[in-house]
Amino acid sequence: MTPHIPQKQWLGIFLLVLAIFLFPLKDVIVRMMDGYYSAIVVMWAQMLFTSLFYIPVITVKYGPRSLWPVNPLLQMWRALSVITGIGMFYWSISLVPLAEATAITFVAPLVTTAISPFMLGEKIGIRRWTSILVGFVGILIVLRPEFGGERLGYLVAFGAGISIGVFYAFNRLLAGKAPPLVNLTYSSVIGTLLLTPLIFSVWVPIRSEDWLFIVGFCAIAAMGQTCLFNAFLYGEASILAPLTLAQIVFATLFGYLAFSEFPDAISLLGILIVIASATYIAIREARPE
Repeated sequence: MTPHIPQKQWLGIFLLVLAIFLFPLKDVIVRMMDGYYSAIVVMWAQMLFTSLFYIPVITVKYGPRSLWPVNPLLQMWRALSVITGIGMFYWSISLVPLAEATAITFVAPLVTTAISPFMLGEKIGIRRWTSILVGFVGILIVLRPEFGGERLGYLVAFGAGISIGVFYAFNRLLAGKAPPLVNLTYSSVIGTLLLTPLIFSVWVPIRSEDWLFIVGFCAIAAMGQTCLFNAFLYGEASILAPLTLAQIVFATLFGYLAFSEFPDAISLLGILIVIASATYIAIREARPE
């Protein structure tokens, strides 16, 4: 058995890198539609497609009874936090560069760690509190002090990171209550149900030239989620968690290639501080007690 472990680890690393390559590629597609569609509609399309994709899978794998959550209220709050976070992120990338919006949302693991004593009853040592504070300093460097005009986009991205951090905390709170794939499906289905009444007020006709973008967006979103889910089945969290920060690198690359955007020196400094802080948190969280 031992010789096969490294191969599984490499497969997990490959799937994770593929996932974090696909996620910013999906975001580029959203950005290329020039904000024509509301972030609510974009989120609804993603959640609906993911639900239709995964419901048959979990029904076959875990049986029809798995379609009803054991903790419906907590699952609803979990779904609400993720649709709020991702929806705000899609809004933010219509206002600010992709790389900087992505970097700011990586405040999420810092938020998760900061609220874990209250939501999860976990103890946090001085080193992790210090890392959280350092990470927030990095976010403030990217935000800058003049909160006007385009700065709205950075604040929206910051709000997205907070919501996603709460979502991560709910993930840990509900861990073991259902298989990870089932929890993923619950978020998609509940998210679809929560968003459906809202789309009518922001719906616009679909442009014929956007159909390819929409299909590509939904397919890439589902592929990315599948790769991410399977990556943690094959690889160890202690190895994979810090690698997720490479998504900022891909977002920077795609932002430059697609939109000729590149963070300035001050933003780069803030991004590097966020990466360093989140990497430390990821390593500490993945380390067995």
